[in-house]
Amino acid sequence: MRINLITYFILITLLVAGCSYSSGPVSTAYQNVTAHYNAYFIANELMNEIEQSVYDNYQWNYNKVLPIYVPIDSNDAKSLEAQIEDCIEKASIAIQRHPNSRWEDDSYILVGKARYYSLEFADAIETFKFVNKHSENDDARHAALIELIKSFVDFNEINNAIAVSDYLKKEKLNNKNKKELSMVRAYLFQKRKDLDQMVQHLVAAEELMTKYSDKARIDFIIGQVYQQLGFEAEAYNYYESCLKNNPVYELAFYTKLNMAQVTQVTSSGDIKRTQKYFKKLLKDTKNTEYKDKIYYEMANFEVKQGNLDQAIAYYKESVKSSVKNKRQKAYSYLKLGQIYYDSLKNFVLAQNYYDSTVSTMPRDEENFEKIKQRQEILNDFVKQIVTIQTNDSLVSLSQLPQDSLLALATAVATEQHEKEAAKKKKEAKRASQQSTVFDQQGGDLIGANLAPGATWYFYNTTAVGKGVTEFKRIWGSRPLEDNWRRSLKAGGEITTGAEGEALAKKKPSAETEGDDAIQTMVDEMLASVPSSQEEINKLLAQVEEAHYNLGNIYDFKLDENANAIETFETLIARFPQTEYKAEVLYQLYLLYKGSNIELATLKSDELKRDFPESIYAKLVDNPNYREESKAATEQLKMVYTKAYKLYKSKDYQKSKYLLDSAFNLYPENSFSDNIALLNVLNMGELEGQFKYQYELNNFIKTYPESELIPYAQKLVKTSEDYQINLYNSAKARFVEYFKQKHYLVVVYPNNDQLTQQIPLEVEEFIKAKNFGLTTGNLILNQDHALVLINEFPAKGSAEKFLTMLNAELSLKDLHKGEKIYSFVITEDNFDIFYQTKDVNAYLNFFEKHYPQ
Repeated sequence: MRINLITYFILITLLVAGCSYSSGPVSTAYQNVTAHYNAYFIANELMNEIEQSVYDNYQWNYNKVLPIYVPIDSNDAKSLEAQIEDCIEKASIAIQRHPNSRWEDDSYILVGKARYYSLEFADAIETFKFVNKHSENDDARHAALIELIKSFVDFNEINNAIAVSDYLKKEKLNNKNKKELSMVRAYLFQKRKDLDQMVQHLVAAEELMTKYSDKARIDFIIGQVYQQLGFEAEAYNYYESCLKNNPVYELAFYTKLNMAQVTQVTSSGDIKRTQKYFKKLLKDTKNTEYKDKIYYEMANFEVKQGNLDQAIAYYKESVKSSVKNKRQKAYSYLKLGQIYYDSLKNFVLAQNYYDSTVSTMPRDEENFEKIKQRQEILNDFVKQIVTIQTNDSLVSLSQLPQDSLLALATAVATEQHEKEAAKKKKEAKRASQQSTVFDQQGGDLIGANLAPGATWYFYNTTAVGKGVTEFKRIWGSRPLEDNWRRSLKAGGEITTGAEGEALAKKKPSAETEGDDAIQTMVDEMLASVPSSQEEINKLLAQVEEAHYNLGNIYDFKLDENANAIETFETLIARFPQTEYKAEVLYQLYLLYKGSNIELATLKSDELKRDFPESIYAKLVDNPNYREESKAATEQLKMVYTKAYKLYKSKDYQKSKYLLDSAFNLYPENSFSDNIALLNVLNMGELEGQFKYQYELNNFIKTYPESELIPYAQKLVKTSEDYQINLYNSAKARFVEYFKQKHYLVVVYPNNDQLTQQIPLEVEEFIKAKNFGLTTGNLILNQDHALVLINEFPAKGSAEKFLTMLNAELSLKDLHKGEKIYSFVITEDNFDIFYQTKDVNAYLNFFEKHYPQ
């Protein structure tokens, strides 16, 4: 017996030793057994732990369609790093020590999945491709390709995922791979937001599932998709199927809630049953941590029934019940904001709730940026509202007698102080509870943020009005005088009215701590009330701008046409000379255009009458003006670049020719001032200092709104300084050569009245005669200004026009007592005259050589 045992041991030893080097049946069986029950088994258990850990750590958001596969992020990958590396190591042992075993392919797939969970998608993809290429086992290849689709989807290589999916359609798969392929196809369509295709593949996968917990989760997702697609009866059936598969409590709870949402409501009895069902869920102690979600769904149900007041109450209860679930709290805030924004059009309250939504909502919500954008719009909106209400209230308060204002501020401060003291006592008692803020409609804004400064009394126009009314009820209308409380002020004796005595008794003692706080509040209130016209004007300017901003917010961001019209009309009515008038008239024209063509015509006529040269007037006649102007601007910029290069290279004539051609093609354009000024620089080089100064001044008159005006003014000053230094103005010596261009000059006293009247009168005279002449205005010196009319080809034509001007316009008669001189002058002599500033010297020369 002993010999047999020894022999048996030797045979087994030889057999095992030979297995490492043989590919025979015995060796293969050995490799399969040891690979499966040693390294592969451990690696597979580690992978199960990794997947379970990812599933357990994920925060499920039942307000949205659940993900088919649990998303993983860098935090997951980092926390599982040790387990992932251990899994890869064990799977690698199974591959290296047991080659040719039936578990080799499965070990490679484990390595690929481990790379996937460590977010090394490229390595995972290569591993799965390797299995597909080298494996002789079709089931293993198919399993690897299914994992490859999933990796491609998460690596955002959707086209590759579709190609592999299409390939597998033609393959014959076992039931497990059929199920997994349907799941991964559903995942692909979920990523592409194709809910129809997604639900079809989920239904196919669900039919192949045998594990109840898996079926329950997929049934819930199918129900969610059908509910979102509007097939509520189908959704109800799948929710019911989910419950039959014995889901975990949390999934069962949300399934029951969703069933209540899709229950067919055809009568008041159905509504009451659903409401009763929700209340039953609230009473169940197992649902304590889900109360916020129950109230949220109760609110959604009431919204569907059109009961907004009840829905608002339930959303607020949801917020109060949310302790740990910030995401759910954010959803409730958002729903409140949407109701006040979309349904009730109360943008002030909507802003409060959007503020709370943004401060609470996790940043990974896919619509977070859109929500934040709306919050910013509403913040801007409320800012304008508060500015208007606050400033108007302060201006109104500034009209009160000083002692009346002091009495009002004291009464308000006392009331505020008492309220704050009472509030502190309450807060001490309920320090652990959430505070509420009283909204403008008498409701509670749970946790919502008030508009900046809205807690201060004078920011609330309604409260101010009540305060003024109450003051008059007690004290009557009091004149602005000292000791206004006295009802009798004879002989230095003071007698107060009964109500005045009651108020005096009510006032806290100056020795109390509260009195100091009240006095501080009074001082702050009074300091904010304007005390001069300058301060009032500043506040009103802010009101004007706020109305303009508010109108634009209503028009462009809130799409509230009626409110935009009302705001813009108020702006023009209150501030008829507003700098925004041209733009506002155009906005009103567009707003009225679709609903009231008569009012639209009135606005466009007013715009074209009062602002004929504005871009807005041009847009009325040509809606494409802006686009055409933009295209023209691009053309002018190209011309300007070429012309400027010519100017820098001193080829002034070519530069001027290029600019003149461009200006003829595009006479009115936002870039025209740049073209015109460069042309003036060319003229300065080609035609002398006088022409240069004349055209610079003409540019300033023609383009008063141009950004180039400061630069042009600087050029004028530089040119004048140069000429003053260049010429000796002691004695003028005029040239007796008259066969050249002539100008006509009107010299008059340099004062504000004449500098506005005379140039206009001369210009209107020329226009009426239709001579095609141009005028320019120049300051000659401190005492004299002049109008220059140019240009006449010869002496005779200039003299004829002078005779006509003196006879028909007669400026001396129009402005009796003023020293006004009209004369003609050659181009050369004008340069001398303009530099010497010697009016009398030229008048002597003129009388001698131009006898009238």
